[in-house]
Amino acid sequence: MSNPPRTSDEIRDAFISFFKERGHVLLPPWPLVPIGDPTSMFTSAGMQQFKPQFMGEEPPAAPRVVTVQRCFRTTDIEEVGDLSHLTAFEMLGNFSFGDYFKREAIRWAWELLTDVYRLDPSRLHATIYLDDDDSYGFWREVGLPDDHIHRRDEDLNYWFSFPKDTPGASGPCGPDSEIYYDLDPSRDPAEARLYTGPDGRPAGVGYSDRFLEIWNLVFMQLYQHPDGRRTSLPAQNIDTGSGLERVAMVLQGKRSVFETDIFLPILAEAQAVVGVDYLGGAATELQAYAIRAMAEHCRAATLLIGDGVVPSNEGRGYVLRRVIRRAIYFARKVGVREPFTHRLAAAAIGRLGGYYPHLVENQAFIQRALSAEEERFTRTLEAGTHRLEDLLERLRAAGASTIPGDEAFTLYDTFGLPVELTREIAAAEGFDLDDAGFHAALEAQRARARQQGAFLKGEVSPVIQQLGDDHSNFVGYTHTEADAAVVAILRGGTLADLVTEGQEAELVLSTTPFYPEGGGQVGDRGNIVTPSGVFLVEDTQASGGAIVHRGRVVEGEIRASQRATATVDLHWRRGAARNHTGTHILHAALRAVLGTHVRQQGSLVTPDRLRFDFTHLEQTPREALAEVQQLANEKVRHDLEVQWRTTGYRQAIEAGALAFFGDKYGSEVRVVEIRENSHVFSAELCGGTHVHHTGQIGFIHIIREGAVAAGTRRIEAVTGRAAETYLLEQQDRLLRIAERLNTSPAEVEDRIDALQSELERLRKQAEQLARVQAAALAEGLVAGAERVGEAALVVARVDALSQDVLRDVADRLRGRLKSALVILAADIEGRPAFLAAATPDLVARGVHAGTIIRAVAQAAGGGGGGRPDLAQAGAKDPSRIDAALAEGRRLGLEALSG
Repeated sequence: MSNPPRTSDEIRDAFISFFKERGHVLLPPWPLVPIGDPTSMFTSAGMQQFKPQFMGEEPPAAPRVVTVQRCFRTTDIEEVGDLSHLTAFEMLGNFSFGDYFKREAIRWAWELLTDVYRLDPSRLHATIYLDDDDSYGFWREVGLPDDHIHRRDEDLNYWFSFPKDTPGASGPCGPDSEIYYDLDPSRDPAEARLYTGPDGRPAGVGYSDRFLEIWNLVFMQLYQHPDGRRTSLPAQNIDTGSGLERVAMVLQGKRSVFETDIFLPILAEAQAVVGVDYLGGAATELQAYAIRAMAEHCRAATLLIGDGVVPSNEGRGYVLRRVIRRAIYFARKVGVREPFTHRLAAAAIGRLGGYYPHLVENQAFIQRALSAEEERFTRTLEAGTHRLEDLLERLRAAGASTIPGDEAFTLYDTFGLPVELTREIAAAEGFDLDDAGFHAALEAQRARARQQGAFLKGEVSPVIQQLGDDHSNFVGYTHTEADAAVVAILRGGTLADLVTEGQEAELVLSTTPFYPEGGGQVGDRGNIVTPSGVFLVEDTQASGGAIVHRGRVVEGEIRASQRATATVDLHWRRGAARNHTGTHILHAALRAVLGTHVRQQGSLVTPDRLRFDFTHLEQTPREALAEVQQLANEKVRHDLEVQWRTTGYRQAIEAGALAFFGDKYGSEVRVVEIRENSHVFSAELCGGTHVHHTGQIGFIHIIREGAVAAGTRRIEAVTGRAAETYLLEQQDRLLRIAERLNTSPAEVEDRIDALQSELERLRKQAEQLARVQAAALAEGLVAGAERVGEAALVVARVDALSQDVLRDVADRLRGRLKSALVILAADIEGRPAFLAAATPDLVARGVHAGTIIRAVAQAAGGGGGGRPDLAQAGAKDPSRIDAALAEGRRLGLEALSG
């Protein structure tokens, strides 16, 4: 008998081999972003990719399947750093879709654990649902003693594919059987059966630190209806999940997942960053917690970025940002000030890259993304900390000892300062923090976000839902004109029998060639003609399962149930098609030039232009954009065929087609593909309209590229006639510029360079003249300085060209007079400008230039301020300069006399 697996790689391979030998097909894992399932933020379980199969919505790839699924869960983020909690983990799973059931699942789990892993059978326990006598019998069949089988109620041993406490929720469900490993069999045997859970009930295993759950076998056999009834599913299914990290902990004889080979290389790098021998036991409790948090969070961030998530302020990007910043926060708590996340990412990729080669391929991008976020958060911490220090100073002056919750929330929400850090700094300064107020402000913001989201998304019209399914048959991929019947007329959200000339309405047709807005492409426009009238379609939308044509009657009247001819505006449709195919080509070209980390994040396709957002960390160099445009137009010139086909979602993804975050896909999807010979240049899941050959696009011209958010860029472009028009306008503009510069277009740059050189020469000459002017002005003012005790007071209106001249005059006066308060005014291009300056000895006596100049400017209807030694201000009415200076003289005498 071969040796049992020990390393995590060996465990992974052993699990796969065991189930492949038993007829299971190995399927690739989903990315951590569940593409095609917008209801979930992250892939959090191995079964997630099989929801359609379990629901009976599409056939399985095979009746028996095995996977190794990387997962991410947000529930335990705040606990990471202890000895057990993780956000990212790998789930080993075997699945049956109507094939085998409880007996085989239990027998094979037992065989793998005892024959392959060679675990001591006496240290294994199983839990079952209260009345699941079948599972009890099958566990007894394999040899598990009665006192190692524990019955538990629905709260503990039942699996639901939906939030079970939500009224009206429905979906597949069923009892499960969890397998536990006894970490300390030397303890009281009665403890295994009689241990009481937090709610006071006998709970069997699972609550104490003695037992570790290593596998869950879910027997998915029922469907719960909205009214709570449960009926049998058409097929009995198996869904299992075994955490690789926990199995490695058991097989390697460790007391924590962090002691396994999975984390050791990352922890070794983290301890080097902190500068303490964590693995040798020399770290303090705080250092140890920080090192584990740094290691886990950087590993999780590596996996998320590797699957296309980038740090941002919303959705998945916000969770990623939170994970990264929590790692940085704990690193700073133990004295780390140098960038480190890229180092830990390299260690994580070194450990995971063998099984997940995409991490190695994208290593440079992953490390850049982490470093950019670390640099950004460091700046945020500095700005937020200064803001907090100012707040503490104000509170201290007011005699307060508690930071208000709304102030703490502002620091968190606006300035990015973690509330933990606010609390820590406050405590060091003797302040408490109003936690209740903070959480109240946080919840208020969430409520506003929910309200706004509901408003933006709108609600499905119940009227449209009443129409049934016999409508909106879309034929627009092959036709731009179709005969149809008017199924419904909607005015103000209600059904109408008639709409007359000049009135706005929404029409639903039995059949339509009009493409409804979706996938970034705007809805079609055109006409709907009936025997009694003409309806101008100004927009087409999908709503409540219907395709809704929005517009107005421009001739006669339209009646419900009339026959109609629906005709799409060809100019509108062809422009949108050119630009939609153009987005696919540009997307593929960007991935070819910048790297496969580029993923489209959103798009807008109109007949006139296109734009789309994509993941990339820095500004795209001009040379790279030129290369992208050149590659895109090469594909246009080659006049490649644009093909589309319908296939299964899984088959499309496995064949390399790109899908997009947040989009929901059914079991059947449409793949738009551009090939050159046998090479696939672009393949995307897309429901939009496209040209038939790339040559129909004519030309693609990139107008601009810029930032949308951290890690997200936006590109805008035009195609076809719009590109031609744009380039002609640019050429015309260049010719006009050349004429104004009295040169040829080819020599414009040289002419501009010459003008800039001349401007620089004149600027330096102006600076020299200003210095001469300042020296002359200062010399004249020294003689007229007013003495107040040992100090001099200069209050004067001067003829200065700029604020710089005012500052230069003030500096010269302070240098000549040694102890002086200077108040100057000038009319600069029709606007009053004021400046006050005080020498250090006067500042030490309490003279404050900022306070004085603020009052001076107010006397002229303006405002300003500044430091005690130098301040400036402005106003609008030059006629009030003398009055303002009179006020300045009064204040100056008062300040120096005091």
